Amino acid sequence: MGTTIAITTCVVGAALISAPALPATAAAVAATPPPTRSAVTFSGELSAGQGFDRDFADGLRFALVPQRFGWEIVIRRKGRDENLARLTPPFHFVPNPRDIEGWHFRNADNTGPNEAGDRNVNAPGEVREFVFSPEVGATIDGPDATRSPTPAEIEKVLQWGLGTLTILEYRLADLDPGKTARFEWMRFSVQLSWPPAPPPTPAP
Repeated sequence: MGTTIAITTCVVGAALISAPALPATAAAVAATPPPTRSAVTFSGELSAGQGFDRDFADGLRFALVPQRFGWEIVIRRKGRDENLARLTPPFHFVPNPRDIEGWHFRNADNTGPNEAGDRNVNAPGEVREFVFSPEVGATIDGPDATRSPTPAEIEKVLQWGLGTLTILEYRLADLDPGKTARFEWMRFSVQLSWPPAPPPTPAP
């Protein structure tokens, strides 16, 4: 993957702002599926309060679930309510990449964009990387679990499913100081990769 910087157009209130998107990180490069993995890429757009879903793989579904300030990235398997992406790090202290909320793109007092400085909210930006596995909620951190997932179990999830959601354009609302900014609209693209299905067992 090259280091070309694309231009992301952001609409804030009535103002149109063009800013360089974040360059690819090492993790984003690692998420590029090698030939031995299955992969799918798609795009979409939605307004506040709307959901989005797309089936992929065998019984898996990607979804954007509406929340108060934006959306949550969710991966589910047919017949289960478990979010298979919920073990995406980090787990504490900073917003998780799965949660896409308008205030992530504003400074701490909501007087301007979230830029470097003492008012930076330390939130993820346009590129959201996440991981998923059908073992989450089953063999890993299942209903009978009595401890937190081990580093080896987290690594197992990291090795299974990889996803990147890139916010291409967006529009925010509630931009007055003292309010919490929220999404009005977003256009995005998604890349997902996962291990290929094993070949069928030959008939005896």
